[in-house]
Formats: sequence, structure tokens, C-alpha cells
Amino acid sequence: MREGFRIGLKSLVLSLGFLLAACSFTVTVTLPDQTFRAQALPNTQDKILYPKNPATFDPPPVSPKSVVIQGTLEADQPLNTTLTFYVRLKDPKTDPGCMDLSIYNIPAYACSIGPDDEKSGEAFFNNSFFAPLTLTGRNLTQGIAQGQFWLGLEAQGLPSRMVTFTLKNAKATVTVGL
Repeated sequence: MREGFRIGLKSLVLSLGFLLAACSFTVTVTLPDQTFRAQALPNTQDKILYPKNPATFDPPPVSPKSVVIQGTLEADQPLNTTLTFYVRLKDPKTDPGCMDLSIYNIPAYACSIGPDDEKSGEAFFNNSFFAPLTLTGRNLTQGIAQGQFWLGLEAQGLPSRMVTFTLKNAKATVTVGL
């Protein structure tokens, strides 16, 4: 997931750099497909699962006013669940409300919802492989401006075996104003 964001957001940074002459403008950038894995684990009910490493990239040359990412979330098996996505700017490893999941051989943290976590979108699976996904919010916008953020998910009703999710056809719409 990190590498896909890095490539797509580098393209975003270049696009923004060419359009600095305008007072306010919107840029839409196609992002590469991004894949991540999750499963129901002990002691993770009502927790947000964050990867150990943030999405990192070169920040744009000017601060965005807002960011919206839209795409289709695909699962490798049919699901009947809701995934809620959160964005945080603070490293989960420094948060005492987060549990390191490396004991389960998973490079992630399970965090209690706190003031550092901002709900950024939901995906609803109704016995299906696909769900539309829109991500937005203050933390996402600030994370794009800083060049890093953690994207986590809270899942109700995931199976105990690993599920692979792929965010496909994602586009970032960034509004920038000087």
C-alpha cells in the first residue's frame, strides 16, 4: 500500500507544482491500486487496525484546502460487513492505547479510538466482493500536506482467516488555494 501511494502522490505533487499560478484550483490524480490485508483477531473488537508504517510521499509545494479519494474496494471473498476507515497523523507505536500485533506475525497496531483518529469514510459490503469507498477529512488533508499519514480500518464481522482488500480505480481530488 505504501509504494502505491508514494508513486501516485509524487505525480500529484508534480501536478500541483505546475498549477501554482492559479489562485484556487482542483487537481485530480489517478492513484495506483493499493492492497492491504486484515482479519478478525483476538482483542481487536472495536479497535482500529493501523499498519506499522505510514503512507509516505513528497508533500505538495502548497498546502491543500481539501482532499477527497474515491475508488472501489475489492475483497478476495464475498463479505457482509462494514469497514470504517480512519486517518491519524500520530505514530501508533507511541500511543499507549495501541497494541502491537507483531505477536500475531502481523505488522500492524490495534488502537482504541481516540482524539488522534478521524473517521474518513466507510465501505459497505452486502454479501459482495465490491464496495465504493470515499475518503476525506481534516487528517487526510493535513497528512497530504505533511507527506505522511496512517490509514487504518475498523471492521465488524471479518472472518478469522485473512482477507485481502484492494482499492482500485482510486482518484485523489485535491483543492488548493493560495
